Amino acid sequence: MSRPRALLIDDSEAVLAFETAALSGHFSLRTALDGREALAKLAVEAPDLVVLDLSMPIMNGEEVLAHIASDPGLVDIPVLIVSSESERARACLARGARAFLPKPIRADELLATSTRLIDEQRAAKRRELLACLPLKVGAMEMAISLDAVDLVVPQVATTPLAFGPPYLREVFDLYGAPVLSLDLAARLGVEHASPLVERKLVVLRQQATKLALCVDDVRDPEEIAPENVVRREHVAGAGHGSLRDTLVAVIRTARGQIPLVEPRAFVAPELLDSLVAWLAARSADELEGQWE
Repeated sequence: MSRPRALLIDDSEAVLAFETAALSGHFSLRTALDGREALAKLAVEAPDLVVLDLSMPIMNGEEVLAHIASDPGLVDIPVLIVSSESERARACLARGARAFLPKPIRADELLATSTRLIDEQRAAKRRELLACLPLKVGAMEMAISLDAVDLVVPQVATTPLAFGPPYLREVFDLYGAPVLSLDLAARLGVEHASPLVERKLVVLRQQATKLALCVDDVRDPEEIAPENVVRREHVAGAGHGSLRDTLVAVIRTARGQIPLVEPRAFVAPELLDSLVAWLAARSADELEGQWE
């Protein structure tokens, strides 16, 4: 991973030299001697952190902070105030700055605070990302939320059910519990692209009934930024096609646009309840037979 980038802003070359020495082994650094120079550098490349003095000529720290807070492309950058003026610095905390260190600062304190702010910002970004699991079904690619996935296993031997639609007539055992297998290709009316032995079973996370999607293949999980997620209500034609009842959003990837679907919507709850009741009755009968 590349080193995070920091912009150090102070009208004292001595302070900038000290901050550079404290952070250079851990950050990629640029410096600015006043607010105007800082804004020019921010316009060229947004850093991961700004270390900001308040009392500077031409443009002071409060003006720089206000510019960062008002720019959608900069507003998420954590700003660390380094100043001998405590009251002004605390006022900046209320205006969007993330932390304050009083001058004179210590090198270890500057490094620790800067690293913490970077870690917190990265954690916040990860929380905003949509984690999903891409699935291959025939010639189609779609994705489901990673939160809905319990585990992925290779195709195993299944047992036919006594009733149910063509796409939901198989069950298999997983750690002693029955799991219904939903053939996603059959559900969507497409042909599988992989032979049975090469398919995958995506076991869904749920409270009671175990359900797995039988798919041709899965990709590694991906994280999608919010700006690359187009919700269903903004997707033209979302009311048509084989995924219309399950579509949650469309995600933009390097491979193109992929539908994000709700996997449980592929099977009606009442049908699932009927199959579960049948499985429960069968299990009870089998157990009773063992004691006769």
